[in-house]
Amino acid sequence: MKRVILFFTLHSSLFVPPKWATGVFILFTFLLAACDSGDIEEQSYSTTEGGYTVKLTATLTGIDSWDNKYAVSLAGFTTGDNYAQVVRIIPNTTPDSTRVEVVFSNIGDNINTVELAITNRLRERIITLARVNLDDYDNKKDTIYMDLGVTDVSRFGALQLGLFNMACIQCHGGNGGAGAAGLNLTEGRSFANLVNVSSTRKEGMMRVVGGNARESLLHQMMAEGGENMLHVNHTEILSNQFRENLNEVRQLIDEWIERIEN
Repeated sequence: MKRVILFFTLHSSLFVPPKWATGVFILFTFLLAACDSGDIEEQSYSTTEGGYTVKLTATLTGIDSWDNKYAVSLAGFTTGDNYAQVVRIIPNTTPDSTRVEVVFSNIGDNINTVELAITNRLRERIITLARVNLDDYDNKKDTIYMDLGVTDVSRFGALQLGLFNMACIQCHGGNGGAGAAGLNLTEGRSFANLVNVSSTRKEGMMRVVGGNARESLLHQMMAEGGENMLHVNHTEILSNQFRENLNEVRQLIDEWIERIEN
């Protein structure tokens, strides 16, 4: 959205506005200010004075794989609320392998976590890639650093960081072994262990059918009603991990599967 600023000059010797006109002018000025939100991709939401400061540094890959429906964001959340209270969007047009630095300052006490997350246009959290818990920090004078190094923020990279690493590798390969059911979901191995690979627990099914989410075991066991498909209730595990955004994670999985080219 382009900014439009209107200037009014009133010469007191030529025009003395009545009281009602003054009120209308003030209201009109307020409405103009309210509409001047700027470009949504560069918008940041101010916070209270004297709060925390968080600095993110990372070299991002895969950011251009996202369409305008989603964004890679540094965002501040309140516990129990899936919508960011403060947000700074990193444009999807950022060149691949670009090192970015994003600073949030004056973060208020109403913010509990600052996260590198995938968000939608409504500032809703889709999945968290990395986070700092502000409740763990007492000294507001010190900058809190999020140095993430090289980070894959593509669709699959987001699932690796936000789903597999957070909720799955404890059983599937995180201990250095092959993983439960012969499924290793650690970084660098997860894609080859999932896509177009037959399930060892559900005969006749593929773990992930490239281009077809509904026929994929990963989709079915995470969907409502999939609690009893396998010996372990994966839906319950994920519900505990993703209390506010389970449906968003499910949708992201389906969209990733549908985009896989065979």
